[in-house]
Amino acid sequence: MGVQYPTWFGPDDLPLLGTVHVPDSGRARAAVVLCPPLGKEHVDTYRGIKALAESLADRGLLAVRFDYAGAGDSAGAQDDPDAVTGWLRSVVEAVGSARATGASSICLVGLRSGALIAAAATATEAIDSMVLWDPILSGRSYLREQRAQYTLSIGADDPSDPRVSILGGVLDPAAVSALGALKIDPARLAGVRTLLAVRTAVADTPAVRSLAGALDGDEVTLVDHEAFTTPASFHVALPTGHIREIADWIAAGAPAADTEVRLKVRDRAQVASAPDGRPVVETLEELGPNGLFAIRTHATGGDGSTHPTLLFHATAYEHRVGPGRLWVEIARSLAADGVSSVRYDRRGTGNTGVVDPDHPVALYSDDSDRDARDAAGAAVADPRDLVMTGLCSGAWYSAAVALRVRPRAVILTDLILWSVYRRRSLREQLAPGMPAGDGAGGDASARARIKALLQRHLPYPAWRLLGRFGVTQVPEVLLEALRKAGVPTTVILSAEDHAWFVGQRGEEGLRRLRRRGGDPEIHAVGFGDHPALHRDLRERIRTVTTETVLRRFGIPVDTERTADTGRTAEALR
Repeated sequence: MGVQYPTWFGPDDLPLLGTVHVPDSGRARAAVVLCPPLGKEHVDTYRGIKALAESLADRGLLAVRFDYAGAGDSAGAQDDPDAVTGWLRSVVEAVGSARATGASSICLVGLRSGALIAAAATATEAIDSMVLWDPILSGRSYLREQRAQYTLSIGADDPSDPRVSILGGVLDPAAVSALGALKIDPARLAGVRTLLAVRTAVADTPAVRSLAGALDGDEVTLVDHEAFTTPASFHVALPTGHIREIADWIAAGAPAADTEVRLKVRDRAQVASAPDGRPVVETLEELGPNGLFAIRTHATGGDGSTHPTLLFHATAYEHRVGPGRLWVEIARSLAADGVSSVRYDRRGTGNTGVVDPDHPVALYSDDSDRDARDAAGAAVADPRDLVMTGLCSGAWYSAAVALRVRPRAVILTDLILWSVYRRRSLREQLAPGMPAGDGAGGDASARARIKALLQRHLPYPAWRLLGRFGVTQVPEVLLEALRKAGVPTTVILSAEDHAWFVGQRGEEGLRRLRRRGGDPEIHAVGFGDHPALHRDLRERIRTVTTETVLRRFGIPVDTERTADTGRTAEALR
């Protein structure tokens, strides 16, 4: 698997986050720069790209993974009008960093929109080989596809905002125009050894055949690749066979002789500036006994560990950036108010550990429980300096850890698991490889009908008792436990998650809680989707999270600075 070295690289005024995979020998025959897709596809394919980097290191090659400017954890604004130029410069910087290790031979690998960006970057970079992995052939077709998917699956944005949404991101109109003008030009790859890896469904289309003929390189047909780049659920199927094919092809064309790797690691970078000019700094850390990869954000002055701190728990198998890079943006904004932030990867996700496709990590597991507790313990010395947040499973971990460590507060976004304890059947139901649904096979529809009858007709005390045993999800169960633990709680719910909350008799539970002195804040947003891919929902989450964190820590709130640009939401008190 080699050894991975997370590091900042590139210019001091726009540092990029990357990870360099070095063979165990410390010597490499060539360097491979891996260019990821944009938006949600970047998140979904993160582990697959990492698996390719590990495979390359096994073959004696150095591999560089990185985030484009304004994407992932790199510095810059996601909706920068000059974003496309920033992406191209990021590729150039990554290639330069790869050369600086001593590599004389460079291979570029671009996945999906990353192939489009990498191919455009070759106008200024001399490379030896190129892999177009499930490539987007033109920016115009990519934008058409993304807009259609966003509208059909997410909905419409506020029309007064001119920015354009893609799944998992947002683009300025000027960037949309620049992206739409990009095409893969085979003339730029003249003399470059190429591999064209395309899906079965498009392998024989005129556009692909024309490109293949112009490249006159090698080809691979990708089977069932959609389960990797556009999975139907949060379980991403890694194309291990194709990853092996690509790694073998790259290794076969690399020089036979190796050289010693020269590597300078930067674990600290200024990623932004506060309104008063103070630098906002991020440091790369390892948390707890299992070395969880983490990024700590804070304004200058100390290391951030004694500051009021917001800990982000990631969702499902995603890495630390949060929905559409939201956690990154909130962290850097809060630093201006003296609040530090920590975002981390649990074992088996992101940059923590290695990718083991034969033993995929479970969503809810004893290891994940320990990782969440370890992260909270390492984030701050005093739990009263800690607020925790997350979305879906990240929200549940925020609440579960809060019951143990008693932080200052929790902010739970789009929570659907309201049990204090998870039944074994739930863990099995959510395990990798399980089909969509509740895992009950042919009994699923019958169980759903029975549950609907219970929701409507069972006396509430009996319904609540079922929730205490984890048979169903009853919001009062978890909210009452947090009340007894003395943990102030804020809940943010998209339209579909609020409907779930109501259907699980959450409003009845709120009335009971308030009679006992509990008063959780429930922010019901009248639009948006569960994974928070909706742009205006993300803006509302940003505002509520930021203002809640500042208020809990007794820091004055500048409502003009924290106000979202999307639609308003109703706070149910």
